[in-house]
Amino acid sequence: AVEAPVEVAPPVAAGGGGGDWTRRDKLLDIEAAAQKLWDDHRAYEADAPDGGGGVADKDKFFVTFPYPYMNGRLHLGHAFSITKSEFAARFARLQGKEVLFPFAFHCTGMPISAAAMKLEKILKNGKQEAPALAEAEEEGTAGDEPAAPGKRVKSKVAAKTGGMDQYDIMLAMGIGKEEIPDFVDPQHWLKYFPPFAVKDLKRMGSAIDWRRSFLTTDSNPYYDAFIRWQFLKLRNKYLENGKRQSIYSIATKQPCADHDRSEGEGVKPQEYTLIKLKVLELPEAWTSVLPSASASVFLVAATLRPETMYGQTNCFVLPEGEYGLYQMSNGEVFVCSKRSAVNMAYQGLGDLRTNADGEDEPVCLLETMGRDLVGLPLKAPLAAFERVYALPMLTISMNKGTGIVTSVPAESPDDYACLKDWKTRENWRTQFSVKEEWCQPYDVVDIMDIPDSEFEGPSAPYIVEKMKIGSHKEKDKLASAKKEVYLKGFYSGVLKVGPYAGQKVSDIKPQIRQDLISSGDAAVYFEPESKVMARSGDECIVALCDQWYLKYGDEEWTNRVRAHVENDFEMFNEPALNNLSHAIGWLGDWACSRTFGLGTKLPWDEQWLIESLSDSTIYMAYYTIAHLLEGGGLTGGPGPGAVKPEQMTEEVFDYIFCVSSEPLASMTLDKDLLDKMRQEFKFWYPVDLRCSGKDLIQNHLTMSLFNHAAVWEDPAYWPRAFFCNGHVMIDSEKMSKSKGNFLTLEESIETYSADATRIVCADSGDTLQDANFSREIAGKTILRLTTLLDWAEDAVSKLPTMRTGEYTFLDKIFQNELSALVFRAHEAYSRMLYSDALRAAWFDMDTLRSQYAILTHGNVHADVIRRLLEVQMVIFSPIAPHFCEHVWQNVLKKDGLVVRARWPTPEGEPSPVLLRQYESLQATLRSFRLELDRLKSPKKEKKGKVAEPPPVLDRAVVFVSKGYKPYQQEILRLLQQVPLDEQNAPLDKDYMRSVRDLESVKALPQNKSKEVMGFASFMMREVQERGPEVLELQLPFDEAQMLQDLSEVIKRQLKIEAFEVADAAQEHPSGGDSKRDAASPGTPQILFLAKEPVVA
Repeated sequence: AVEAPVEVAPPVAAGGGGGDWTRRDKLLDIEAAAQKLWDDHRAYEADAPDGGGGVADKDKFFVTFPYPYMNGRLHLGHAFSITKSEFAARFARLQGKEVLFPFAFHCTGMPISAAAMKLEKILKNGKQEAPALAEAEEEGTAGDEPAAPGKRVKSKVAAKTGGMDQYDIMLAMGIGKEEIPDFVDPQHWLKYFPPFAVKDLKRMGSAIDWRRSFLTTDSNPYYDAFIRWQFLKLRNKYLENGKRQSIYSIATKQPCADHDRSEGEGVKPQEYTLIKLKVLELPEAWTSVLPSASASVFLVAATLRPETMYGQTNCFVLPEGEYGLYQMSNGEVFVCSKRSAVNMAYQGLGDLRTNADGEDEPVCLLETMGRDLVGLPLKAPLAAFERVYALPMLTISMNKGTGIVTSVPAESPDDYACLKDWKTRENWRTQFSVKEEWCQPYDVVDIMDIPDSEFEGPSAPYIVEKMKIGSHKEKDKLASAKKEVYLKGFYSGVLKVGPYAGQKVSDIKPQIRQDLISSGDAAVYFEPESKVMARSGDECIVALCDQWYLKYGDEEWTNRVRAHVENDFEMFNEPALNNLSHAIGWLGDWACSRTFGLGTKLPWDEQWLIESLSDSTIYMAYYTIAHLLEGGGLTGGPGPGAVKPEQMTEEVFDYIFCVSSEPLASMTLDKDLLDKMRQEFKFWYPVDLRCSGKDLIQNHLTMSLFNHAAVWEDPAYWPRAFFCNGHVMIDSEKMSKSKGNFLTLEESIETYSADATRIVCADSGDTLQDANFSREIAGKTILRLTTLLDWAEDAVSKLPTMRTGEYTFLDKIFQNELSALVFRAHEAYSRMLYSDALRAAWFDMDTLRSQYAILTHGNVHADVIRRLLEVQMVIFSPIAPHFCEHVWQNVLKKDGLVVRARWPTPEGEPSPVLLRQYESLQATLRSFRLELDRLKSPKKEKKGKVAEPPPVLDRAVVFVSKGYKPYQQEILRLLQQVPLDEQNAPLDKDYMRSVRDLESVKALPQNKSKEVMGFASFMMREVQERGPEVLELQLPFDEAQMLQDLSEVIKRQLKIEAFEVADAAQEHPSGGDSKRDAASPGTPQILFLAKEPVVA
């Protein structure tokens, strides 16, 4: 007999700690053997078939993954995303497709150079052997006071590494002290980390064609030539040189793009209007430091709402804030925070000078505290008052804006609450030396109407009073109030004052802003939307940069990309598609050149390097020819065609990549080799699927679409599908070295095996939501895999002794269920729902095998067991390829490789009747067991009486109904008309009203009406669990005959001696009238009997 595997506790070591690692080690041995077998058979190498100059008529699948950055070892986050490409490639190969899954390694950009620079500085200054590791929150920074931009502060990376510096990070990677000095050379990183990545991915069992692998940067002259060609194509139409406001790293003296950042990916420059509030009476200490006696001094405030300046009553400063008087290029002096002054200087508003440390900084004439600014008389542009004053505000953040805040209490809840505090709190005025005349005379100025709103008059006072906000320190309440009024004011507000009175705020805001700038009362100012940290360790600013830009905002370009995504593209889930659609319109101009880091130089302007996102958009095309150009090494070297890098001219690439139709006579490459490379491209392109983490939607993936559209006019060469997943957590927490929940890919394989790692990745999640890798489940997976292997070996050894010949009813049912699982797995793999695929290929398959053994009492059919094992090994192989290859080769003794087998498509669709019978049988047995347990449970003792022992039940009568009662049929017909969603839940949540409104139901007595409503509710619950077919008026099979045929199975399951199937419409000698009445098609009722009937 072949029994189901018995679940036992996993070995202690399976989830970490000490213990017996025998099972894990067995899996590692199996994996090593399988990998050698694949290498010997070159299982994953794929070449385009000879097309005779055209594309061969053969189905292909080209899947790629964004090459990982080589500044460290691959970790579980990489592995989780890579498995999406892995599973897709393996599934496509089982479909009989020619499959190409190549892989490369990214080294372009700042990260490696920045790390090398930091390491060199540490070694130069002398490394302290016992660094104090800061206790920092992973995503946070300490305190409200910012470091000056350009200064190194604790970043997200520092938090993740527990505050370690670059030297400590190298040690934590397992690099010896004697090796660390080598890493001050950026080129050493390129030689050191990629071989480890190759090793780890091979150990993971990745189905990669390694012949096509390469490194980026100009250290690989072939790839360098390819990127130069790409930018020559872009230059024709989509590249422009000029000055743009850019996120900028002072340390590296260049713009800082997304992949150059350790924090703040996706953050763009935010444009403000810098309002200039002129100081009317200068403090004596100020006059001596001014550049001239006539110099004007302004408190400057950054605002997004210049149209509200008509309502100014004062301005606010932070009493404990640090401010300075900064000299501007036009001779004016601005009072603001140092952080904002740095931004202004790099945007051309202010001057820069070199300090004693050799660093450029804004020219500060005098440093002062916010408390010294309180009471300054000011001239506020557009204000109704000739003179306003600076007042304290205790909630100003010096991390945003200038540290100076304009006050418009009519439309800003914060401003109103703060002004009210100074008017009403005499003790506050005394504490902060605020005079009454600075605040009391200044009432709210009504500047706009908001039609069709609840606001009567100024919105801020109304909402503050309504929400009972008692002080400007109530930040959470004020944030809610601001959200309530700001959007309504901007989109619906109508100005009541000034030359634009009567016009909508949203219409005249740009004009008012321009008027302020033209009159000299305001300036244009930028800063990052939120905090951005460069990988070099400095906080970024916004600078006006002379740059090369990709014009992603070009309307015609954007429209072509958008049309492709809307009509010919697959994203697999709607949120991902929405994010991509947004990014297409959001991207705008993109600074694509740098002066610091690694990479390819612009062909026509070699002072510039191409930044790391811009050289990573169409390199998938390079995969198609890399194995013919390069000699197998990652950094190039003549390949099979003995091509020299200088031979790869623009014209050569144009021909290979079908930009031109005929080779030119000036090409020095052999024509056959040229045609072979062209054929490789034509066969494999376009990319059928690209998988990545969700964070690349907003940049890399969107840019890839744009660049394909720029190089190839024909959308037939553009990517066909992207799949994006969330990030992976470990044990429900973000991956963090400092918290101890971090796994490199090598560590995960060593601890759990490659297949266990892959299985848990498959089970972790397939949406944009963050997934969870459970180490406990990984440990248990070791046990489940090895238990399955033990069972397979035992079952195959017993095949000669198993039953053969004709199939029984149970054999047919289980064969049919097996076919259904094959279809379910196919659908799940096709939709990239790998947790569902895993369930069908492993969990449900194991359950099916277990049920088959149980219901047949171990008397299984040899052909069913062999087919089950063979099918499972094929459909499970995309996820656990090593295990399945071992069973295929060494247990089943099959020819060929399981990874190159064909998907076991059944001859026909699974029989719906057999599916219903199996479902009915399982549900019926479950209900019978529950009823038996209820009757056998000890009765509660009644007061003064000894509880009777449960009866010994040895017989049973099952009442089967051939049809529903008339009222039930009417209800079923009604419920059949209820629309359902994808989960079979009713779209109309009030569907029960239709049941209550039936005339036949209204005519019933109240107790019977409740029964009817209960029936309707029960049937809809059954619909959600089992599907709409449960509403059919008749079953598609003879239920009574099925139960009669399976009477021996039922008796064994219930441990009874006698079993009878009876018609519920006929009275029975044993009674059971309530059971007969409750029976309905698909819901038989059982009456258990002892020597005397047990009354239900």
